Amino acid sequence: MAHYGGVERSLLAGQTTQAIQIMQAAKKEYGTKSQLLYLMDHGMVLHLAGQYVESNEVLEQAHLLIEDLYTKRLRDEASALLVNEARKPYEGGPHEHVMVNVVKALNYAALQQWNEGLVEARRIDHRLNVLSDQEEENDSYQEDPFARYLVGLLYDIVGDTNNAYVGYRKAEKIYQQGQEWIRISLPNVLKRDLIRTANSLGLKEESTQYQEKYGEVVHQLDLHSNQNLAQIVILTYHGHGPKKEDLLIDVPISLDALRLVALTKPGFRGSTRKTRGGKALLYGIHGRIARIALPRFTPYQSSPILDAIQVRSETTAITAQSERMYDVHAVAEKTLADKYDSLVLRAVARTAMKMAAAEGLAIGARAAAGKKNRDWVGPLVGGLARVFALATEEADIRSWRTLPGEIQLARIWVEPGEYSVELATEPSSRGEAGFVQNGKFSLKKGETKFFLYQGRP
Repeated sequence: MAHYGGVERSLLAGQTTQAIQIMQAAKKEYGTKSQLLYLMDHGMVLHLAGQYVESNEVLEQAHLLIEDLYTKRLRDEASALLVNEARKPYEGGPHEHVMVNVVKALNYAALQQWNEGLVEARRIDHRLNVLSDQEEENDSYQEDPFARYLVGLLYDIVGDTNNAYVGYRKAEKIYQQGQEWIRISLPNVLKRDLIRTANSLGLKEESTQYQEKYGEVVHQLDLHSNQNLAQIVILTYHGHGPKKEDLLIDVPISLDALRLVALTKPGFRGSTRKTRGGKALLYGIHGRIARIALPRFTPYQSSPILDAIQVRSETTAITAQSERMYDVHAVAEKTLADKYDSLVLRAVARTAMKMAAAEGLAIGARAAAGKKNRDWVGPLVGGLARVFALATEEADIRSWRTLPGEIQLARIWVEPGEYSVELATEPSSRGEAGFVQNGKFSLKKGETKFFLYQGRP
């Protein structure tokens, strides 16, 4: 969909109204089968534009549609098996379902509506618990490290230290156990939160264990003064959201077909959506080449850029740096890998059914044509059916592309007072640096200000 580029350029240029208008104008492109995807994209663009109330209204529709689609899943399996996966209503991946509630919670945090944010925290907890009950494979996506951390953070902000500690412990567990696919080390901010909340709850043994385990952050803690402070939480988005492409595999089932594929595809490179039409005609006429379509994510390189932050008052300047909390691409790739075996099986079954149907049509047409025409009618009908089968084979490459590539976070404790925040991204390889500054704001004891920024693409 061409509108993604326009939306991104508008957001980076600060033209938020234009970005929203581009997204809304693209609604027809999504069609009825991708209604959920439109709601998620629209809600995320509103979120990035700072229209948090409107974003939550749209994302609530997405939340309700996810629940509705789950109950209607079976009726659409047959059409997907006969044609392709893209014919099914888009249901979203399990990580995208979680992110709907995560973004809603962040909207409420930016609005300082903490009770509403806790509603989304409980929804996140429920969704992850249900997912854990449904998934039979222990190594599949059942938990989400950033979502669990956010749940702990929201409880922490409202003073529910017990539930905050539970959330932080769950986040620690999944960061450690899933590091191979999460591709992010346990953040220092989480280590400090574990020590601090354990100490606040009087869990001396646990606090001591964490201090011994994460000794590198102990010098950054003042375990007794946080209750008299205010805090600033800064969350930044970097990079592009996960994008899928087709992996089209043309399978020769005879020696002549193998020669043809080798001739038209040097090095047996896969077909693309641009080249599949011509090859479908050629391969369909030959009659001994089947096509399997599978999705894959386009390559993505995580950015080493971290955000340099300065919090200023009239008398002080505090310098901090963001930490990488969430690699959205890594999690998206994990959820796709979890279901890849079933995608392959369905793709092979679908291709076999299409090829068998083409042969059946050829035989039927030959029999119906009579002696005089059957020698050319049967092959013609069979060839057209095979061309159709090859041309219509495509993977479902829909994904929530308006999500960022990664999420970074900084949590800064300050004395009550009046402050401003300056955020500068470190220079890129081209020497460029971004810079954001907000107006002054006041903080009372125990109060939290939550800021959301779109960082470098």
